[in-house]
Amino acid sequence: MSFSDREKQLIRAAFAWGQVSHKEGYTLSDGEIEKSVLFRRLLAGRPPLAFPPPLRHGFPWYEVIEGRGQHVVNASEASTENSMIAPGSLPGDKCVLIDGAFWRVAETIREREEYIVEWSPYPMQWRLRKHWEVNYEMTQQLHSFRKHNPDAEIHFDNREGQREYSEFRIDEDQTVWLSEWQLSRIGLSGWVWVGTLLETEIDTPLEALGSDQHGPLILGEPGKASGEAWLRIERAGQEYRFIRLGEQVEYDSVVKESDTGSLLHGLQDEDLLVMDRRDGKPLRRFAVPVHLAPLEEFDLDRLGYELVPDNLFRDST
Repeated sequence: MSFSDREKQLIRAAFAWGQVSHKEGYTLSDGEIEKSVLFRRLLAGRPPLAFPPPLRHGFPWYEVIEGRGQHVVNASEASTENSMIAPGSLPGDKCVLIDGAFWRVAETIREREEYIVEWSPYPMQWRLRKHWEVNYEMTQQLHSFRKHNPDAEIHFDNREGQREYSEFRIDEDQTVWLSEWQLSRIGLSGWVWVGTLLETEIDTPLEALGSDQHGPLILGEPGKASGEAWLRIERAGQEYRFIRLGEQVEYDSVVKESDTGSLLHGLQDEDLLVMDRRDGKPLRRFAVPVHLAPLEEFDLDRLGYELVPDNLFRDST
């Protein structure tokens, strides 16, 4: 008896989903199967992330980890009342409700306007910012109403202390502004979290063998002509992301290579070793299956770009 490729994929997905469900304490009921975003993700060929993702309206929100940077969300006022609910929060921490889930507030930039938020255990941060735009249609309607009803009194029901949280506001020029909350990731892209998180420390000392205007570009073992080599593929602020090119690489040829992007095409391993660094020290390391890495999207000359795999799973809920 033989199985089709689709049947094999279904078996692998069911096995992986069963393992995660058992670990998290879920039941394998028909209802859980039908509503499981993770199971649909596995069927689409994407593995679980290293940690459970944030929730959005009660469902796993994979795209906020793996996807592009900005999302329009509903958000509440930051408060300490639910500090024990948000992942990673301690009693007294500020939290904010974003699309039905509590996130920890790491920093308040402007009260009721802009926050830096976190979702533990991911070592990542997001910027939650209220964005205001003029609504020209409502402004025209207001001006027309006042023109034809100059003596009419208009009152807006704004609770004390909540004016900034209204969906709209009217300025002194009688211009109507509408607001929306925008959530955008800060720092390096999240595609690596489909991989396996490894021990941070490495036995091999590394130093910059080549640099450019953005910082270290090639890392290698000091005082050697060949050895372990790493290529920078991303930078966000003072954090850098490198991919290991190999264990025994001739440094002279790598450093002299004018097209550093071509170095990625020679990778032969099934798993890519990825390392994030800051201040010359490793932050975290991953082993990522090569077919899940967006190698074709790496642009080594551009900063702050988004790396989104072609087969990124997007929840339709």
